[in-house]
Amino acid sequence: MKRPSLSALAGLALAFAPGLVLANANVASAKTEPAPVASAAPSTSPATVPSAAQPATAPASKPNEDFLSRITVNIAPGFFFATNSDAAPSPFADRSTHIFYDTPRRNADVLRFDYGASFKIDSKTSLSFSHGNVAYQLGRILLGTNAELSSGEIVDYTDTYSLNHSLGHGLGIHATYFNHQRSSASQGTNPALCLNQKRCQDPVTGAQFNNPNSIDEHGYTFGGAYDFGPTSKIGKIFTAAIDAKYVPRPGTPNNIPARAGTIATALGDLGGYRGSQVLFPYSLTAKLPILDSSTLVPFINYTNLPVLYRDSAVPEAYRGIVFGLVKVINKNVTFSYTNLNLQSCRCITRVPPPDNLRLAFGILKLDFHTQL
Repeated sequence: MKRPSLSALAGLALAFAPGLVLANANVASAKTEPAPVASAAPSTSPATVPSAAQPATAPASKPNEDFLSRITVNIAPGFFFATNSDAAPSPFADRSTHIFYDTPRRNADVLRFDYGASFKIDSKTSLSFSHGNVAYQLGRILLGTNAELSSGEIVDYTDTYSLNHSLGHGLGIHATYFNHQRSSASQGTNPALCLNQKRCQDPVTGAQFNNPNSIDEHGYTFGGAYDFGPTSKIGKIFTAAIDAKYVPRPGTPNNIPARAGTIATALGDLGGYRGSQVLFPYSLTAKLPILDSSTLVPFINYTNLPVLYRDSAVPEAYRGIVFGLVKVINKNVTFSYTNLNLQSCRCITRVPPPDNLRLAFGILKLDFHTQL
């Protein structure tokens, strides 16, 4: 195999990392007693992480309930840490060329703050907003016989606006608008390094500017989640979720600065670049009633998440296992640990076969929520 040039490798610009945001705690209401584990956030996120503080349906409206009492706000500091076993450069001698997007390579061990708010329209309907973060690093990518790439730290965020409605019997539906952006792409000790983050820094003046080659995904979803199975202290133990996700894009890649004058293609018979598309992310979550407690909830989740970046020829299909633990501390505070282990299909030109994208990371999060 011909070894790629260093300039070609730099052109990869980390555009292959997935758009990931965990379920944010859009708490509809908090009760004195812990509420049952609810169905998860819309499937623009990679995992339907249950929250023991989020009721499946909004509480019944109280007589003469004022406007402010219908509003719930939350803030959730989260520590993200990499768990990849293959993020560091290969120890094998034949890997003579190592490409780093950070010098020294920076691990994804960062603190970020999620936040959100919800407004209860009635006992079954609510409006919500959430800002959710995710930080990770990729497993090393083999780019040829003697070349490999280490991504370093990647930090993304997604803003989601959602209309939610409970149909009863464990079934809920939602319609959302989401906007996923990259806030940091292995800048580390070199803030002037401009890859595919939303904003870059001029190396001469130090001024910030919008990056025309930023990676992003934005669009609309309509979907639902259904709680089913045996009933335990934590409610129905299974939740299935699916979305129809519409991602509007330019009709040709020539409208995208990163692909100007080029033809975006996919591998094999997957076809070339297409504009706007409808995708179908889905997941299945099991809340595990293995502990004699309604406030300590282990869970495991399988996720299939197609992500369609603005400059990708075809969706990058991520799939994998998510597991963790939710602990209700009191009516206003919830602690959770989440571990993600995801990989992509071999369907994108930026990662030569037989390799694919792999990421593994953990999240420790403390969620504070209260009604006004």
